[in-house]
Amino acid sequence: MSKKTKPVPKRKKKPSQSSIHRVYCTYFPDGRYYIGYSCKSEKLFEKYYGSGKIVLETDKSLLEKEVIVTYPTRNKAKLQELLLQLQQMKDPLCLNDMLHIRLNRRHLLDFNPVTWTPRGDMRTFIPHYIRD
Repeated sequence: MSKKTKPVPKRKKKPSQSSIHRVYCTYFPDGRYYIGYSCKSEKLFEKYYGSGKIVLETDKSLLEKEVIVTYPTRNKAKLQELLLQLQQMKDPLCLNDMLHIRLNRRHLLDFNPVTWTPRGDMRTFIPHYIRD
């Protein structure tokens, strides 16, 4: 004897929205800064300054955010974020401690990095063409 079950209704898929992948910099009142990546919607990104502990513990009204560059794909934005973090690696004002990246090389064949420098003292800046 078999039981009849009601068919499960199919969920309607939301139309996919093309994401904007942003590389940004959050500035703190004391001159420190954090370079990050976000693909949040415009509305959510307005209030987003990063997810690190120091960002979460700081009053948002004291933070300032700069969008460095936007890309239509995640791979290019994440690579640009990494390059900027590496350039600022020796700057004591740069708060980026963790570098986590995994990218598909094929998606980056036409990638061109942007030129950017943080506000303030440039003595610890490492240009991308210098190798240690």
